[in-house]
Amino acid sequence: MRQANDTKTPDILGDTCDLAGPVPPPVNKAALRAARFRERHGVKSLTVNIPVAQLLAFEEYCKAKDRKKSDVIAKLIESQLLRKR
Repeated sequence: MRQANDTKTPDILGDTCDLAGPVPPPVNKAALRAARFRERHGVKSLTVNIPVAQLLAFEEYCKAKDRKKSDVIAKLIESQLLRKR
């Protein structure tokens, strides 16, 4: 064993050796849970940037109609953008 201030004597175990074994990388459980949910339900996430006034009006609409935002957006895309013409 060498002293902490001894820089000339090499360490027997080396800098990369860990007696307890390799440390696993940290796992973000919330991200894994969300990924499993999206895979199970066949959905993908979508991020949009809209003006604050529109967002507040949209949230108020969803609260008044007691509907989820994702359901309203999906219905709008289906009925307005993807409709047969």
